[in-house]
Parts: sequence; C-alpha cells; structure tokens
Amino acid sequence: MATVYSISDIHGYYEAMMDTLSLVDLDTDKANELILIGDYIDRGKDSCRVLYHIKKLEEKYPGQVKTLLGNHDKMFIDWYTTFEDDLQWLSHDFKLLTIKSFFSEEQFGMMEEQPVMRQGSYSEISQYIVKKLREKHSLLLNWFAQKDTQLPYYETENQIYVHAGICEENEELWKHATSPNEFLWKYPAETGSFFKDIIAGHISTAEISDDRSYLGSVFWDKYSHFYIDGETPKSNIIPLLKFDTCTGVYSSYKKQADGSWMEYRITKRNIL
Repeated sequence: MATVYSISDIHGYYEAMMDTLSLVDLDTDKANELILIGDYIDRGKDSCRVLYHIKKLEEKYPGQVKTLLGNHDKMFIDWYTTFEDDLQWLSHDFKLLTIKSFFSEEQFGMMEEQPVMRQGSYSEISQYIVKKLREKHSLLLNWFAQKDTQLPYYETENQIYVHAGICEENEELWKHATSPNEFLWKYPAETGSFFKDIIAGHISTAEISDDRSYLGSVFWDKYSHFYIDGETPKSNIIPLLKFDTCTGVYSSYKKQADGSWMEYRITKRNIL
C-alpha cells in the first residue's frame, strides 16, 4: 500500500516545512513518494536551508523524492546561471532575504561594504553576488539548476503534479498544448473535470476558493483539481496532500490548537 505525499510553495519557511514533513513516511515502504511542486525560495528567511534539506532528502531517499520547479525557482535559476532574467529576480528579492539566507550576517555585511554593491549596475551587482554564492554553494546551485533540464510535471497513473497548471482544452494533448510558461505561471486557476487529477500550487487556496478559511489548507474543487498552496507567509502552515494508491483516498491534516495534527479525508478517487 504505497502513499504519495505532496507539498508546495514552501517559500523559505524552513520550520513550517519541517513541521509538515514530520507527517511524511518514506521509510516503511520504499514505494512511498514525496512530490515537491515548486517555489522553495523567496519571502521567508531560510531559502538556502530549505534547498539544502530537499537535496538531502533526495540523497537519502533516491527515487522517492521528486523535486519540480516553480516560477520563483525558475527566475532564481535564470538569474544565477545566465543573468538573462528579464524579470530581474534580484530586484524582487524583498529585503534580499533570499540572498541573505546563503550567507552569515557577518559575511553579507562585508559584501555590502564593497563599492560594487553601492554603486554598481544591476548586472554588476548580480555578477558579484553570484560569484560569492558559487564560492560557498556551488554544489547546491548546480544541483538546483539541473532541475531546469527536467520535466516541469510529474505524472502517475491517476495524477498530474505541476506547479501552476496545464492546458486542459484537449485531454489527450495536454503535454504538447501546455507552454513552458503555463506549467509554472498559469493564472487564474482552473477548476472542473479532467481525465486525471491535477495537483498544483502557485495560487493561494484561500484565493481560489474565495474563502479565507482555506488559508493553510488543501482546496479540492469537487472534481479533478487539488490546490495546495496554503499561503505560508500568512498561515505559517504548509499543507500536505496524501494519496493512498491502494484505496484511492485523498486526505490532509489540520493543525490543532495544541500544535498536533489531525488527519481528515478529502475524497476518494475511482481507481480503474
């Protein structure tokens, strides 16, 4: 009886991630899987720590952990690998929280004193910071950049895991009809029936449902879509979606007042 777990939109919130991962069991059954569907960085203060832990999980559980990219991850990778980031990722790194997470306070303080950081152009500042990043974290950055050469989705017999969404106009041709941009940036969220269940993040479940009670929770549209971005900067919770491949049951967990988790059933998929 294998179980497939999925989480999304960690956004640098290491402690919330670890709290949710305490519910994930990859040890008792080597067929169990953890699908991470993007946006590991930005907003929180521990982006670097989050990435190192995901890398460690992949190494500890080879083949059981799947790491997909989100739009924030893609922008970051484009920035440090090519400097051809039309969206200027560094300019949107609020208070440079993501960059600072890769350095100690003392190290970053010394970097800030360099003339290039005060007087350089965007390109010059970017090149300087990337140089410093590579001096400390080259293996991590190479590992993360490699994700950009892999498929932006993970498909099982019954599900499609993807950061933002897919083109649903033609069920049989969705892989060809979906643009690279749509996998990572699709907006607004789609609802309704599809021949496979679609598990995505990217957009807050509270926004999709138009119901603030879904903050920090999974949203199911009653058809084929499960959205799992719990808007962690506001909820401090990273929702977990759990799928039992034997029974077809989807479930999640609700945080209790005492800090414990209570599992609850969402729905059951008809397994052919």
